Amino acid sequence: MGRIMAIDYGRKRTGLAVTDPLKIISTALSTVESKVLVPYLKDYVQKEAVEIFVIGMPKTLSNEDSENAKYVKIFVELLKKEIPTIPIVF
Repeated sequence: MGRIMAIDYGRKRTGLAVTDPLKIISTALSTVESKVLVPYLKDYVQKEAVEIFVIGMPKTLSNEDSENAKYVKIFVELLKKEIPTIPIVF
């Protein structure tokens, strides 16, 4: 059984949280500089079984993509390329 990893992507720093292997409890994992996020994630998934990435998509109050959403989408494309075996949901 793999963990679920939540990613709150930011242009400078990204917050990460993971569930326990049974997916009962979620806890904060770390805050990582976004420029080293992909290598950090690649290293983490080699050590721990991650079943899925859940990525927060920033929205405005009118439920439209916020200005930062374009950077999240760029990051998601990079993550799909670098770690293609783990599915991504929003």
